Formats: sequence, C-alpha cells, structure tokens
Amino acid sequence: MRRILVVLISCAVAAGCGGGAQNPTSPTVATPAPPPATTPVTAGAWQGTVVAIRRTLAAPLDTTQTFEGTVTFERGDANGFVSPEGLAPLIPPGAATYVLRPGLLQLTHTGAVGPCSYGRSTWDVLMKRSDGYLFVRSDGNVGGRLTLPETVFPVTVTCPNGATRGDTSVQMDLLISGAVAFSRIAGTMTPSTVAGTTFSGSWTLEAR
Repeated sequence: MRRILVVLISCAVAAGCGGGAQNPTSPTVATPAPPPATTPVTAGAWQGTVVAIRRTLAAPLDTTQTFEGTVTFERGDANGFVSPEGLAPLIPPGAATYVLRPGLLQLTHTGAVGPCSYGRSTWDVLMKRSDGYLFVRSDGNVGGRLTLPETVFPVTVTCPNGATRGDTSVQMDLLISGAVAFSRIAGTMTPSTVAGTTFSGSWTLEAR
C-alpha cells in the first residue's frame, strides 16, 4: 500500500512541475514587428522634370516665358549656388545637399506688346552648376531653388505695319519646397510677384 501511495505522489509532483508526457506546451509564435516608419531617402541624386514660368503683365507688355526640361541634382556643396540677390543659400544643419548638374532647359517665349505680337519661339538654355541647389533634412523636409540669371535671346516683334527683330532678356526663378514622399519630391511653387512679373512653376523629382 505504501508503495502505491509513493508512486501516486511522484506522478502528482511530476504533473505539477510540467514534467511527464501530459499535453506539451504549444510552440511560441513570434508576433511580426510593425514595419519601420517611413524615413526620408538620402539619395545619391534626384532627377526629374521642372517647369518654371515667368509672366510679365505691365501694359503695354504681356509676355510669358516657360522653361521646361529634365534636371538632375547630385550630391555636392550648395554654397556654390549664386542667387539673383547675391546671397548664399540657407542650409539647415545636418541636411543632405545637392547641386544642379549642368544641362539644357527649353525656353518658350510668347506674348505681345500693345498691338504687336512676339508669336511663339523656343531656344535651348544652358543651366550651370551654380544655377540650382536642393537640400533634404533628416525629417524629410525639402528646400531648394533653381534660377537663371538675365539671359539675352533674339525675338521678332510683328506689328500691323511690319516686323522688327531685336533682343530681349529674361530671368528664371523656381523656389522648391515640400517633403519626400515614397522616394519622390513633387509640388508647385506658390506664385511670387515682383514689379508686374509673376514667377510660378512645378517639379517632380525621383531618388536615384
């Protein structure tokens, strides 16, 4: 009898301690970790299209110049940028900086001066490294600028009594702002008007 009680007590102790061959513990299934928060892309370059528009409406002059093309901003020191005001760009501490790779934009000129028409003409305009910059902060906010100093190009003005050939000049200014979204920077410029001339435009850039 004593031997039977010892066996029963031993079995009870084994069951209470999780031993024996009773129901095995279910394997632990790891809970998937939440996806990491989206972080801004520190790209080697940003490439895409830009459109910069300059509209001048100061009677009797009404002209529009549109600059359009593909641009590339590559890693580099933005302090080489030369603004029309002669001021260095304000770059936030720790931001990744990019400078414009030289390339071409197409300039389209249309408009009229009184009863005379400029018609529609196009030219290729060279963009220099010092004409643009871009920065991307660690929080994804973006800023930059794309400009073109006063550039002279030929025009033909057609009036009721004949046509006249001459030269005119134009300056481009595109202010870039916004934030990185899925390795993309896109947006439109808030129009800026100075002395009868309004600057506006848009950009779509992809990480490269």
